[in-house]
Amino acid sequence: MQKKLINFLILQFIIILPKLSNSNNFNFDILGCFCEGGMIYGIVNNGEQVKINDLKIKLSSDNYFVYAFGRKHDEIIKIKIGEEEKIFKVKKKKYKIEKINNLPTRKVEPSQKDMKKILKESDELKKVKNLDINNKLFSDQFLIPVEGRVSGRFGSQRILNGKAKRPHYGLDIAAKKGTKIYAPTDGKIKKIFDNMFFTGNTVIIDHGLGLISIFAHLEKIFISENQLVSKGDLVGSVGMTGRATGPHLHWGIYLKNVPVDPETFIDLNVLE
Repeated sequence: MQKKLINFLILQFIIILPKLSNSNNFNFDILGCFCEGGMIYGIVNNGEQVKINDLKIKLSSDNYFVYAFGRKHDEIIKIKIGEEEKIFKVKKKKYKIEKINNLPTRKVEPSQKDMKKILKESDELKKVKNLDINNKLFSDQFLIPVEGRVSGRFGSQRILNGKAKRPHYGLDIAAKKGTKIYAPTDGKIKKIFDNMFFTGNTVIIDHGLGLISIFAHLEKIFISENQLVSKGDLVGSVGMTGRATGPHLHWGIYLKNVPVDPETFIDLNVLE
């Protein structure tokens, strides 16, 4: 088992975040995915101004700019760096409809008491999405945080017990309860929540530039708030706390308030 885990982690380190495919004749490297659910970022020279769709982008303390497309986006995007300007195509995505049944009625139609808890937790999550670390901590290569089976994908429309709900903003990986979960890249443990209504035991990792990972439904948590973690560090274990029909890791990524598809940072072929 130990040998299998080592081989699994080694494979992760060769995963490279894809470079832009339509950036020829542009004198700046832009990393990431020009796609719905994707995120792009790059570094510029001191004093260089960056505009995306004519809006000035605020640079980080280490001169990075970053932009997330969200679940839906226009088919093109205009980027101007200094005096250079280029139009890029944004790849469109089709999202699946996922039907999940046999959830407890209380988890689909919360009571008035539950709604108070939900709203309070929602406000707390909004606060942790605010920019905190204004420099880049994350690497250009991400690990898949847990070994398992993909059971839910980003952007899919969810129908819970027959009722349509908001899209699923994350990647679900089903695994046995107690399976170890690792940090996908460098960061700082920004917040730990116990027993949230929807996400159960939850860990928020700040990767810098406003990028965060949310790990949900954990059984156990092995780190503490404000702790620095490196890619591959043990964070917790798979559980089914909160709203879950079985043990799995829900991995959400956000750039501030914009959801990002974790699959744009990894190669799921490693799990298949």
